[in-house]
Amino acid sequence: MIEIYKYIYYNIYSSSAKYNVSPEIPVIGYVSFVQTNNILSLIYLFLFFTKCIKRFNLPIVYLIIQVVLFVINYYYFINCKKGDLILQNKKYSLGRLSFLTDVYLFLSVMLTGFTGYLFQEF
Repeated sequence: MIEIYKYIYYNIYSSSAKYNVSPEIPVIGYVSFVQTNNILSLIYLFLFFTKCIKRFNLPIVYLIIQVVLFVINYYYFINCKKGDLILQNKKYSLGRLSFLTDVYLFLSVMLTGFTGYLFQEF
């Protein structure tokens, strides 16, 4: 699963570097946003099948997950220099298919919405 985030990091960084002096921050935010959506989808599915909690404070949970993942990703990609290693490896380039990173984001948002709907309504 971490492999897909390397593709996202490389391609979003490449496009963000054209417009930003410090492209790391928006890229880490993007990756954290996608990871947060995926984690929330898993939480919704777990709660849907177990029925152990009927309601929870989504904004607070979302904010906590987002901030924690941003710090973890910042440490992983910037402090541990993994981002530089990813950028040196051209195999993560999607070329003309770089729009797939946006498709993945869109699908993760849709999946979060769908699983949230299942959890809330059933």
